Amino acid sequence: MRATCNNEKTLHFVAKRCMRVIREAHVDRGSSLHRTIQLMAIADPNLVPDFQRYAGLIEAALRPPLEFTPEAENANAIQAERGAVYGRMLMAERGQAIAAPPAEVERLIEVASHAASMAVVDREGHCRPVYRPLMVYSWMMAFRVAYETLPREQFGRWEEGLRAWADLLEARLGQIALPGAGMAMASDGPGVAEACWIALALHAAGRELARDAWTDLAADVFGRLPHWQRESGAFLAAGPGDNVETLAYHELVILHAASSYAVQTENRGLAGCVARATAFHQQETEPNHATAKPWGLFAFAWNQATRPMADGLLHAANMQGGTTRGGTNRSGVSLMLLADALYCIRLFKVSD
Repeated sequence: MRATCNNEKTLHFVAKRCMRVIREAHVDRGSSLHRTIQLMAIADPNLVPDFQRYAGLIEAALRPPLEFTPEAENANAIQAERGAVYGRMLMAERGQAIAAPPAEVERLIEVASHAASMAVVDREGHCRPVYRPLMVYSWMMAFRVAYETLPREQFGRWEEGLRAWADLLEARLGQIALPGAGMAMASDGPGVAEACWIALALHAAGRELARDAWTDLAADVFGRLPHWQRESGAFLAAGPGDNVETLAYHELVILHAASSYAVQTENRGLAGCVARATAFHQQETEPNHATAKPWGLFAFAWNQATRPMADGLLHAANMQGGTTRGGTNRSGVSLMLLADALYCIRLFKVSD
């Protein structure tokens, strides 16, 4: 019986990987993206050298991998910084086998069955709505990066845990009251930001775990952004009583998710919205006044005109303890955002 069970697990494991290869061959993302890159390089001759520079700076910030230490966890709370495994997997040597799951992943798997009862906090104990989807998305992307090198036993455990967390995000998305086709107000910022990150996580989950319903939900959320975007380029409409820094924070959180989704799905319409939003921020806001975290880094780097903003975000993150190399004050949240920016930049194959 045990031999039969093991054979079934092996067949399931092989079948899952074959399905992934078939899906990726069918989508043929590489050739389509390559054509897009060629067109962008003609319009933006600095694209490749600038992206190479950003990739080098981010890779330096991700070294050495963050050694995760639980500082604010208890029986009912888990730290968002566990998602920093995303950067660890990106920086691992290609083809390097993973003998055991990184320590930060183990508890994510252990609590997956009762994840709904777990608060997701940062190391200082702050609980922000966006932390849960950011953590799950980062872990899901680590799974994508490490897919081919995970041992069979770990592959199944990661997949099962990720599926449970994604189910939870789907349920949460259904609870968020999003604005209609008209404008989204500053007061909608927390809900819109959380929904965009849930959508980004569900898109990744739908791709990796082969559930079309999740990618459809993601497309629906991001399909609303063009309708909410103001003529100025902002996604949220501000009133006289709204806190400017809180508004800017939510704008940047939304921008980061939108740019990552746009480049991963090659959504040109949304990419245009992202470009308008970055131009707005360059004219109207100071991102490092709203947050020391590099929210929206890739979005600003993607737009040739706003690359000085990307430089400022990287500088602010380093100066305020966000990514100090090798230091104990490195922010796991910043490292997750940097890892995502690096992943998006690598899609352009600038190192080839």
